[in-house]
Amino acid sequence: MKRFGSLLTLLAFLVLFTNCKKDINNNPPNPEPSGDTTEMSMLVIPQEFEFETSTTTQIIISDFKSTKAEGDIKYEVYLYNSSGIDIDITTTGDDGDALAQSGILVDVLNNLNAIKITSDPNFSLDITIPGYYDTLYVTRNDLGNYTSMLVPITSQKMSIHFPYEELPHHYKNGKEDPTDMLYAVNSLKEMYSINPITGEIEMLPNLPSSSGGSWACAIDPIQEILYTVGINSPYNLYAYDINTQAWEVKGSTGYRGPRLGYNINDGMLYYSFGYWMLLVNPETGKMVSYYRINGLHETNGGDVCFSDNGTMYISSESGLYKCSFEDGNNIYAERLSAENLPNYPNSLTFDQNQELWWASNVYNEGLNKHEGRSFIMDTVTGSFEDRWTFTDNYIHDLATMPLDETQIEELDSDEDGIIDFYDEYPNDGEKAYDTYTPSVYGWGTYAFEDLWPNKGDYDFNDLVINYRYTHVYNSSDLIVETYLTYTVKHVGGSHHNGFGIELDMDEALIASVTGSDLTAGIVTLNAKGLEAGQAKPVVILFDDAQTLYKVSSDLELVITYVSPIATAEFGTKNPFMFINLDRGREVHLSNRPPTSLANTDLFGTGDDTSDPETGRYYRSSNNLPWGLDIIHDFVYPKEKVAIIQGYNKFANWAESGGETYKDWYKDQAGYRNNVNLSN
Repeated sequence: MKRFGSLLTLLAFLVLFTNCKKDINNNPPNPEPSGDTTEMSMLVIPQEFEFETSTTTQIIISDFKSTKAEGDIKYEVYLYNSSGIDIDITTTGDDGDALAQSGILVDVLNNLNAIKITSDPNFSLDITIPGYYDTLYVTRNDLGNYTSMLVPITSQKMSIHFPYEELPHHYKNGKEDPTDMLYAVNSLKEMYSINPITGEIEMLPNLPSSSGGSWACAIDPIQEILYTVGINSPYNLYAYDINTQAWEVKGSTGYRGPRLGYNINDGMLYYSFGYWMLLVNPETGKMVSYYRINGLHETNGGDVCFSDNGTMYISSESGLYKCSFEDGNNIYAERLSAENLPNYPNSLTFDQNQELWWASNVYNEGLNKHEGRSFIMDTVTGSFEDRWTFTDNYIHDLATMPLDETQIEELDSDEDGIIDFYDEYPNDGEKAYDTYTPSVYGWGTYAFEDLWPNKGDYDFNDLVINYRYTHVYNSSDLIVETYLTYTVKHVGGSHHNGFGIELDMDEALIASVTGSDLTAGIVTLNAKGLEAGQAKPVVILFDDAQTLYKVSSDLELVITYVSPIATAEFGTKNPFMFINLDRGREVHLSNRPPTSLANTDLFGTGDDTSDPETGRYYRSSNNLPWGLDIIHDFVYPKEKVAIIQGYNKFANWAESGGETYKDWYKDQAGYRNNVNLSN
């Protein structure tokens, strides 16, 4: 599981903003609207404004080389947004008491934009991001040693420097342990180690809390740090150095939860309560992403842990579950265990033999008290057997410190020069990692009016297409394939419209394009799958949206290359619609030129004021376009309802030339008039 969702490997975060006291807000207060303009024709739009919702930013990274000899470092760039969703939930923990919790959940992991795997300490990345973002989240993965950085976007070219870190030498207090060691915590503030072979217990320094103990712990085996969260406010995250036996308070999580696990594949703590899973930065205790867990029969109590292959397991009062990550912020939990366990597993941990240990506090009637009991469970059948009983010790959670603490095998299965731990395609020597526009799970939207060259109703719903673009890179940082993924979201009106994209690149670089849906017979493709008769390569997604929409709304074009190409050789994309089976009646975005097959006789007719000599294309007399590229999932207006009546800040954005309300299309308070939108 390398990236969660469709790629379960995610990244790496031991984030460096421990001392950051600024409350980062990616949507600062904007100026109030200057008026109550409700008619598109009344807008006063700067002539130079091109209705761009995205921006291109270059990141220049300077760094020290890997701490490993001749080793690569993996960098990942995420779009960071401090706004999130509100939650309000009541759950019980291992003590059975109910607690109401509320807060705001933010998301980073689903906003992965770019990856770089390199041994070069100095390099640059060009990324395309939504214009309203003002912060990036950049992570550095040095063989499981994770650091991260919040980077304010201050210009279109920014330099980032990760300071050098001397990694500690682990000596385990001089002990040569013959096996893994289990570590246990409880609500009494106690912590102790357990030898899983002999059951021997060694008491360790208590949790330095003045407000009770803990229900949850997890171990980072690379740094050899045990993390635990206090069960009472302020719900601090504590870190225990297994080598020095010293405790440190990392920060307040803000939530009380019984489940905690550490994922070596992304350097994150997975902290869970109820049906929520929060991803917490171990360095600060702050949340950076969240998931909604589906499938739990009971949502109280339990724990979370990860196997060697990255599979996540979760338990609650209703037993043990195996988890899979779905698109977006969702986890599906499938129950493995029987319902008649001797007590529910309030603790889960894998040892180095990949045996799943679980523990619980079970009432002993003969002794008239609870005692800690440990079990081994089969993750296929859910069957279990007893291991150790600790008459004088509670167990609220267990974690494993492996005998082999290095954990990261420098194995390169496909021999492409990138180890499997970094490689998104560990068994394919031609591929190594991906980059995305707008992000790994995010969608952009093209929205068109189809009455050009005449003025339309500006509902921008005649053709609405979601898009996501993915470049697949090899170990030499060259593109080997490009995936253009689309969903036809809406087809308005009665016209039979087509859609294509002109690519500003050399056609000789392209080997083939596959995935076009052509039923109307008005488009001719050449042997490569590109449209014939074009000066630049043009890919056609479909020629009749009406026919396509009745059958399927999802399409994907795949571009392969004669040989891998550099990023700069791909060039820019020029999307367009052609109207009602008339191939020459193209509609492009504002100031984007037509293709070779466009009927330029239509320029300057109707309401169009295109002037090729000055580079003006597809603009009305008051500078309005017939197409928009919105780097976000667009909720389109209802039929005959102008976009300005559904999006209250569109006018401010357009009249300011894109300087204010750059996020006008988002579902922010006061931004939308939902009665005029499709859903």
